[in-house]
Amino acid sequence: MPLNADFENTHRSGEMLSELLKKDRGRLEPRVGAGVIDGFLADLPLLRVTALDALDARRSKKTATLGQDTAAARLSDRIMAVRGAIRRGRLDKEIAARAGVGRALDTKIVKSLLDGARALDEAYAQFPAELRAVGVLPADLDQVRALSAALSTVDSVQEQAKLTSMEKTKLRDAALKRVKAAISMIVGAAGLQFVDDPDRLALYEAILPTAKKSAKPSAPKA
Repeated sequence: MPLNADFENTHRSGEMLSELLKKDRGRLEPRVGAGVIDGFLADLPLLRVTALDALDARRSKKTATLGQDTAAARLSDRIMAVRGAIRRGRLDKEIAARAGVGRALDTKIVKSLLDGARALDEAYAQFPAELRAVGVLPADLDQVRALSAALSTVDSVQEQAKLTSMEKTKLRDAALKRVKAAISMIVGAAGLQFVDDPDRLALYEAILPTAKKSAKPSAPKA
């Protein structure tokens, strides 16, 4: 999962500007105001750190999501297997309904799965003999409980990973915005400072990406 192009381009431009400022800072600082160059030089390394942190957080979220999907699928399979035994055993409709038979089960919604598991557990607690009669053993409910607990755990991990990813991305985006604004301001000041030094000015202008101009349509022939 690579860093995005906007970050890479901005960081590259920032490094170019940082090199130029080693010579020109004294002449440009009065034009941009106190703290702009200091802020830029502080934010440039921070930009890389926050970008890498955000990348790591997204990877962690992806891993957590895969773990959640696996746990959800396993629990869903177990619930549907128990429901299938109840349905094929033609258990009393009221008991089957208590066990959740006929109720929608969405593998993408954790609450739906946990509610389905809870219904089986409660039904078995109330009607153990009836469920045993259609082949549902205590071991089956033990597995449902264990899988429910596992899903709850990985769901908590996934939610935390999601929050961390959002927070890291916000920090990265804020640093990116500040660096881009500082680069633009400093290059603009260089346009004034080096208006009579085109070679030096060209080095600053090369920092900012230039939009490609579309070709002008040719004049119609008479």
